[in-house]
Amino acid sequence: MRKWFKGLAALALAINMMPALSIKAEEELNLDGESAVLIDADSGAVLYEKNADDRHYPASITKIMTVYLALSQGNPDQMLTATDTAIDNIDRKSSHIWLDYGEELTLKDACYAAVMASANDASNVLAEAIGGSQEEFAGLMNEAAAAAGAKNTHFANAHGLPDEDHYTTAYDMAMITRMAMKNAAFAEVFGTVKYEMQPTNKQKDVRYFASGNDMLKKGEFFYEYATGGKIGWTEDAGYTIVTTASKDGVNLIAVVLKNSSKNARYTDTRTLFDYGFANYKQITIPASSFEEKTIEIKKRGQLWATAKFKMSYDFKILAKTNDDESQYTASVIVENEKDPDTVQAYAILNKNGAEIARQAMEKELEVNDISFKATTWPIIQKGLDLFSVGVFVLFMGLFLIAALGRMNRRRS
Repeated sequence: MRKWFKGLAALALAINMMPALSIKAEEELNLDGESAVLIDADSGAVLYEKNADDRHYPASITKIMTVYLALSQGNPDQMLTATDTAIDNIDRKSSHIWLDYGEELTLKDACYAAVMASANDASNVLAEAIGGSQEEFAGLMNEAAAAAGAKNTHFANAHGLPDEDHYTTAYDMAMITRMAMKNAAFAEVFGTVKYEMQPTNKQKDVRYFASGNDMLKKGEFFYEYATGGKIGWTEDAGYTIVTTASKDGVNLIAVVLKNSSKNARYTDTRTLFDYGFANYKQITIPASSFEEKTIEIKKRGQLWATAKFKMSYDFKILAKTNDDESQYTASVIVENEKDPDTVQAYAILNKNGAEIARQAMEKELEVNDISFKATTWPIIQKGLDLFSVGVFVLFMGLFLIAALGRMNRRRS
């Protein structure tokens, strides 16, 4: 399990190395929620924030992390079993899908139940299947939160029911969602409006799920650019919401915490998205704009290593809508040119000649063995071999001359 998570953390770190620009709004939006944030999903740049680092109870938006971890490690088709602890460790008055003891369901079904039906019992089933226990899974959640860039988050359970040691911030939930959306399976679940869970060994009827986020469904709060969402509520947390939206290449994540009403969370989210789409645009600098570099590193006059760098994908950022794209130019710099391990080229994005963002380029390294044994000793050995051959030839020549001399003396 830990070996797997190190790989996940490395992936999350790579995600967070994408350029993040400081382009926060200067104006103040009229929001009901006590804490809110709008970020660029591609770069992680904060476009607007209101008390974004204040701690709040997340309620069921917790399940974004639960389902992400399940889909990152588990197989959607693997069968899970609802245990006594998974079922009994929740308030039966809270949201659930009436899983029965010993009921078997797929990981995929449990994920849809957790996101769409906000099923606390299904969340516990996922936690036990992935973490081994609900407590161990909470530990994985906290490791993943840190890897995503969260700064003030601590998870105590997989479902989000009240616990004084279970808290997050608007910014942290945006970063967690950003990481989760990189997983295609999660993005599909997150954006699904209707789902049917087929009968199980304990349930003969189909279970029907519908997204709880009204911005995805036709109605009063439908938002045509919304691509996914999760809502939550407890008395302590108030109304919480996380929503993703995309328009004209701009991908946004909005989080609002501690809303006073379920309707207010939708109007707040719409306000954030409308602001983002109206004031920002995506600028793409093609990968071909960044010059490929080949660095030869020498040591003691010998070629020690060759490092080749290239940009393997386009450089995308958000900019203010009225920005002139000709202000943005591409360049490349190389650092630590004398050390094969740390040499690195960076794709630099400049605005009016000044660097505003950078991205590590793809590195291909070839290191030569220039040790005494690999370089000098073979030359010496070859010389010794040649010397030995020469001595042998000389000895044989002298031997033949002596032998011919003896034969001539006998004839005379």
